[in-house]
Amino acid sequence: MKQRLSWLAIAVVVILGTMPVQASSIPRIRGAVAGIELCPQSICGAAVFVGLFRGQVGVNPLALGTMAVAVNHDPLPDVEDAAAITGGFWQLHLLNGRRFVGAVTGGTLFNNGDNTYHVSVEMLLTSGGTGTLSFEGTLSHNSFPPTISGTISQ
Repeated sequence: MKQRLSWLAIAVVVILGTMPVQASSIPRIRGAVAGIELCPQSICGAAVFVGLFRGQVGVNPLALGTMAVAVNHDPLPDVEDAAAITGGFWQLHLLNGRRFVGAVTGGTLFNNGDNTYHVSVEMLLTSGGTGTLSFEGTLSHNSFPPTISGTISQ
C-alpha cells in the first residue's frame, strides 16, 4: 500500500509539473471596465479615472468592484498619431473587500480622429498578487465627463 501511494505521489508531481502556465498574474484577473475621467492631467498632474469592474478574479467568474487609475502621458496626439503613456498607479477594490494595487508601466494613446482614443496600458500587479495585466479600451471625449471603457486581460 505504501509503495502505491509513493508512485501515485510521484505521478501527481510529474503531471502537475508539466502543465502549462495559463495566467500571467496570480490570481487571474480579467474583465470589463467602464468609467469616467474625474480630472485631466493638465489640471491634476495625472489623468484620474474611476470605473466599475466586472469579470473574473481567481476562481470567481462573477467578481464586481471599483477601479481607480491615475496615469501620466505625453501630450494628446494629433489625428492618427500616438502618444506614450509614461507611468501611473491603479487599484482594483472588489465588493468582497479584496484589493489589488499596481503600477502603470507603459502604453499608448492613439487618436482615432473622432474625438476618441484607443488606449493600451501595461500594468504591473504589486499588491494582492503578482504578475502583469493589460488594458485595451476606448477613451471618448465626445461627452462630459469623458468616458473610458475596455477590457483587462493577461
